Amino acid sequence: MDNVSASSKLARSYMAIAFAYLLIGTILLALDLTGVILIKHDPIFILELYGFVTMMVFGLSYIFAPGLSHATFANYKSVAVELAAMNMGIILLFLSMIGLFGSATTALLPLGLALLVLAILIHVANIWHIMASGKSIKPVIQKKEPVQAQNGVQNNGKNL
Repeated sequence: MDNVSASSKLARSYMAIAFAYLLIGTILLALDLTGVILIKHDPIFILELYGFVTMMVFGLSYIFAPGLSHATFANYKSVAVELAAMNMGIILLFLSMIGLFGSATTALLPLGLALLVLAILIHVANIWHIMASGKSIKPVIQKKEPVQAQNGVQNNGKNL
């Protein structure tokens, strides 16, 4: 798989997961507001806002950073670790906030936050690596040609 298709596949994965978080969060919010289920709104907003926005930004940055810096894509293994850590962190944060696991809930919050921080650190390192390894492109400057003789006057000021 070439560099472009691999980076495109990873970016599409991030964006697909982002929309899954948006859809799940919207459904949970609708069910909560209609009284079908009772969940605090904060965990739902974690799914909708943090899950959707962060995953979308990460996916788009993996599309734009290589193009802007004229560089190759990041280390695919580290991106896979980042994707897994981000998803587990968001899900653990959500589960810790709804209190589904009783006393184990207090252990889920720090673990979820640690995974989120790890994912963000990996992402920053990957984007930094992409931007630092880019090729600097020198702009093409076209030389202006001297003005040709106009109305019988040459460039040196003498008449023709």
